[in-house]
Amino acid sequence: MTEADRQAFDAWLAVAPRHRLAYDEVAALWRELAPLDPALSPPQAGWHSPRSANDNRTRHRVLGSLIAACLALFMVGAAWDLPLRLRADRITAAGEQAEVTLSDGTVAFLNTDTAIAVDFSGPDRRVTLLKGEAFFQVAKNPARPFDVEAVGGRARAVGTAYAVRDMDDSARVTVTEGTVRVTSPMRDGAHGEVILTPGERVSYRRGGAPGTVQRIHGGETSALAWRRGVIVLDGAPLDQAFAEIDRYLPGRILLLADAAKLQPVTARLAITSLDGGIRALAATHGLKVTQVTRYLMIIR
Repeated sequence: MTEADRQAFDAWLAVAPRHRLAYDEVAALWRELAPLDPALSPPQAGWHSPRSANDNRTRHRVLGSLIAACLALFMVGAAWDLPLRLRADRITAAGEQAEVTLSDGTVAFLNTDTAIAVDFSGPDRRVTLLKGEAFFQVAKNPARPFDVEAVGGRARAVGTAYAVRDMDDSARVTVTEGTVRVTSPMRDGAHGEVILTPGERVSYRRGGAPGTVQRIHGGETSALAWRRGVIVLDGAPLDQAFAEIDRYLPGRILLLADAAKLQPVTARLAITSLDGGIRALAATHGLKVTQVTRYLMIIR
């Protein structure tokens, strides 16, 4: 830094108290990330001191690139979402939930980061879950079955209440009322099928038959707690717990710890105050949380 740089910086600090606060936050961030030097700075010939000027510059470049890459991913992700947004009739953002009444009187409850497409033009009523999770209270109409399609499979009902979740490579159907037939076309051309009754759920993968039907412990209380603004974690590995929480955040949680060495967690977290829940979970495992921006949280 030159003397002119120093003077300009001092002048900037003096403009407003918020400038000093902003600088203090950045300085605190560098101190928090200092232990990551060995992981982020590649060894170089003649490298003797981790505090040398060259290595400090390397650390700054690597960390700057890391943050820039995260921001770039969000921008690219938004562009990738464009085709989905064009297909969707209803959509929610990360952390948003919505209640939608369809034209037949069915009520759809959309969870975080969810998109659906509705087609009632044919003899059947069809909703395609493009991503995310939704709970349906189906208006009864025996002449027109109600289908929810996700990951290549279908959950059909006439008048009932059930939830469908798209988990990228698989889907899960949970029934709270009535009967639902779940079918999934397999790669050999056959169709796997199971019948679900209240308090049951099943998962299936694209091109595979539905798996074993499971009973839901605690009923709707645990399986669909998100409808009441709660995330329920029941003996979940810490990395899976943070992945579930991450669905409700606009950014990403970066866990820099070996989850296999940490104890599973059981907790109930309010969706409206997840920051406190994240810090509490981290503290129980001796981990520290660094909030880089609202789009990136580092836990180590």
